[in-house]
Amino acid sequence: MKNKMLRNGVEMPEVGFGTWKAGETDGFAVLSEAIRAGYRHIDTASYYGNEEAVGEAVRQSGIAR
Repeated sequence: MKNKMLRNGVEMPEVGFGTWKAGETDGFAVLSEAIRAGYRHIDTASYYGNEEAVGEAVRQSGIAR
């Protein structure tokens, strides 16, 4: 995936994976697959109510934040 250089010098992937519809029941599996597919920009918000699933998928991926 292509990255974009931010003003602070940090690179961020141009394409992110949205988690709005990744619920607590299927969120872990969906996010795990997205990470395996190469997504490194995960778009999430506490409003979605899936923080636990997102966090666990990131932890178990073995990829540093």
